[in-house]
Amino acid sequence: MVVEKSTLGGFPSTIYHLDSTLISSDKDNVHLFVFIPGNPGLIEYYEPFLNQIHEKNPEWEMLGISHAGMNSCDTIECPVYSLQEQITHKIKVINNYTWQSRPLIIMGHSVGAFMVQKIAMAAKLMGKVTRLGLLTPTVIDIHKSEKGLKLVRANLLIPRFHEVVSTISWILFEKLFPTFLTLRIISVMVGDVNSCIGAATKLLITNSRFVKQALGLAAEEMQVIRSDWSFQDEFLRHCKHLNIKIWWLFSANDHWVSADARQDLIQFYESRSTPDLVEIDVSPTLEHAFVRKDAEVVIREYFGKSKKANPMSA
Repeated sequence: MVVEKSTLGGFPSTIYHLDSTLISSDKDNVHLFVFIPGNPGLIEYYEPFLNQIHEKNPEWEMLGISHAGMNSCDTIECPVYSLQEQITHKIKVINNYTWQSRPLIIMGHSVGAFMVQKIAMAAKLMGKVTRLGLLTPTVIDIHKSEKGLKLVRANLLIPRFHEVVSTISWILFEKLFPTFLTLRIISVMVGDVNSCIGAATKLLITNSRFVKQALGLAAEEMQVIRSDWSFQDEFLRHCKHLNIKIWWLFSANDHWVSADARQDLIQFYESRSTPDLVEIDVSPTLEHAFVRKDAEVVIREYFGKSKKANPMSA
């Protein structure tokens, strides 16, 4: 199995899973590498990226979890699952693949990084977290970013913006547009329509319930992900106490993470930790949605053959 639909944890989602290559006698010590996507939350966007991580670290068992709602709800009336429901869902899914003493490596992208921080501190999470990876993380003040300001404005101007856009999406892509026109639009958006990115984009825009979930969750992100420095302090103290290594990967030009937010986070963590606990990288070229064009760059620069070059190595 690589990617398949799932209702683990009581929520509809999609699961990416690859077994470790280690022999069965070594299974008790196999690290479970967990990946939490950013919004829109389709793990299909990350499949090539995760495959490459597994090629570099075949001893890991791999688990990627789509956001709740990004699977099998077959009606426009599908509910928008909240941030807390998303976090609860991820914990329940992870617990299906782990046990109390199992070593866990957890990585999240964008709002997935926010979820990772919450997941790592959850009392109900089974397993022993050893490392965390936070990629282009939207963990404070997302509403002050370039894209965040625009989304906040759209939600103020258009009541229930996510429902309006999902309805338009349903009319255009599920009722009016022929397939060739949809594919043409996708090719303009992402290039190769036959790539995993192209297939994931088609899956997203031709399912209005996915559009509704993604934009509905994004609206909540604008309200919830603010300057909660007391939580960041609690999170860091938690990681210090359990010796959980933290890796941050920022983009110097991120339209979902403002320059102020990035600098505040860097200063906060550098002033309260040491390099052996917290590693921080800032890429001058990486884009926020790195899997679109920069996945191979991330793999090459941060998941190389040398364990010293791999901040997520166990």
